[in-house]
Amino acid sequence: MTALTIPRTLTDPGAGVATAVQERRILWPLLALMAATSFAGAAFALRWDPAPGILKKLEMTGQLKGMPEAELVEQITTAGRLKLVTAISSGIFVTPLVVLGIAVALAVVAWLLGRKAPFPALFSASAVGLLPIALQRVLWGAVALWQLGVTEERARNLLPSSVGAWIHAGGPKLAGLLGALDFFHLWAALLIGLGFAAATGMRRRSGLLVGLVLFLAYVGVFGVGVPGLAGGGAGHGPGPGGPGGGA
Repeated sequence: MTALTIPRTLTDPGAGVATAVQERRILWPLLALMAATSFAGAAFALRWDPAPGILKKLEMTGQLKGMPEAELVEQITTAGRLKLVTAISSGIFVTPLVVLGIAVALAVVAWLLGRKAPFPALFSASAVGLLPIALQRVLWGAVALWQLGVTEERARNLLPSSVGAWIHAGGPKLAGLLGALDFFHLWAALLIGLGFAAATGMRRRSGLLVGLVLFLAYVGVFGVGVPGLAGGGAGHGPGPGGPGGGA
């Protein structure tokens, strides 16, 4: 797989994913995902204003009163730079670990189903399958750069690809669930399923079923479990807190 054949994986997944997995193509999909994640994170950092959060924190701790303006400006500037560095670093270093984690999960699924598959093939299925997430992050980053400013709350629905971006009903728990029902994540899960089928020799239909189960597991974890542990906050959104900060 070259950089020019990546679009084929998205437009003709039946043949594109199978070919990529069988030929153990990993580098270009992984680089695309890393670059897209870093871009989305950097776009968020460049449009994010840290001042309100810092002022609120200093006011709550009683440090704001009497603080020199120069020191306050320095804290705000440092927070913005730290956000930018962290976002880019996450795309470079965390993204490969996420791809690896999904590959390990696929290996466990293969073992449970009594199927054998070389781990490089499963790693390739993971990397290639996440290309829709790379596309989502590029689109999200482009939209973010057009904004005058982006807050963490607004970032979740800046690219309206989830059910939660269109339906605003119920409490925080329902909002988290609807936010996890995202088109790009479903697309990625189905591609991972196709890659899993190619790696294990299963039928494509069975692979798509595996991908659907993986998507439901994702929704259960990030749409129900994580928001519940966080006290009912919003779920895994499509901004840097979601696609921009990890797969």
